[in-house]
Amino acid sequence: MTGVNRSPAVEPHLPMLMGMVFGHLRERLAQEAPELRPSQLRVLEWLPAEGLTISELAECAEMTTQGCGQFVRQLAALGMVEVSVADHDARARRVRITPAGREAVARGTAVLQAYDEAWAQRVGVERYRVFREVLAEVALGSAQPQAVESAVGEQGGFSRGSVRPSG
Repeated sequence: MTGVNRSPAVEPHLPMLMGMVFGHLRERLAQEAPELRPSQLRVLEWLPAEGLTISELAECAEMTTQGCGQFVRQLAALGMVEVSVADHDARARRVRITPAGREAVARGTAVLQAYDEAWAQRVGVERYRVFREVLAEVALGSAQPQAVESAVGEQGGFSRGSVRPSG
């Protein structure tokens, strides 16, 4: 690597900082779950055992139905999901996660949990808890105590909880 200064020329703004954090996560996820891109993992994380239609999954993941359909096709080709005709509408497709998909989510979750724990150690458990609480409030639009409670473990460690939008 060259001697390039890796400090931004401007005051780091939130998207820049988030991009830096996501870069570290992407690298580690590529090692632990090389068959899966982080964006695909994000889609898998929304699938409950009973599955969702592509439209429902797109809404949860905040994607277009068309874009979500493309992800679902990729995930099906990897054996991470199975797609079948929805019971309520023959035109709709129900997407269910497979054992391979659940295993990939578990590996991804382990990476994210390790980062949560490392960051809590770096900045202190209480500061990190408050950071997560504020971030959840900003990201989800209101205070979400369940999101924060699911992130705080029994011994003060952290785990990644899934939060579904209401509605």
